Amino acid sequence: MMLFKSKIAQKVLGYFFLNPEEQLYINEIAKNLQLDKRNLVKKLKEFEKDGLLKKTARGNMKLYSINDKYPLYNEYRKIILATAGAEYSLRKILAVFPDISEAYIYGSYARDTMDAHSDIDLLVVGGHSVLALQCKLTALQKTLGREINAVNMDTKEFKEKKESGDPFIVGILNSKKLRVYP
Repeated sequence: MMLFKSKIAQKVLGYFFLNPEEQLYINEIAKNLQLDKRNLVKKLKEFEKDGLLKKTARGNMKLYSINDKYPLYNEYRKIILATAGAEYSLRKILAVFPDISEAYIYGSYARDTMDAHSDIDLLVVGGHSVLALQCKLTALQKTLGREINAVNMDTKEFKEKKESGDPFIVGILNSKKLRVYP
């Protein structure tokens, strides 16, 4: 079974793997991920039948959440986060900005220690428009259900801080990080 082919599957699984504690109604999923409700319901039923998603009834409403007891949970999580999750989405956004020289996800996301309240920490280096990038990141935050905390530096400032041993920059560079650009 190829779970990851459709855009609906990618968005739904990307959201739930990034937010494993979330339980959402169908209407909330459709609204948050900007999906057609009819097609979404079909995909949710497929995932529930396979055991990847759990359905809980609250009155006449159905709540969906990821089943972290699913036998291939960890493997699917790695695949989805790399191909349809935050990393993938950030790579697509950053590619639009030719003046970005490098970008890293650092912090709890990179260390794989995120909890329900964690944000995604991002370091972006280059001569890009910070305002234009922030507009794109704001839209992505809604889709991912996570705040994105972006630190923007021009290339000269980054180089100077790196060479002078700035604790913040050295801390990022010496800890686990995910390069998302280039």
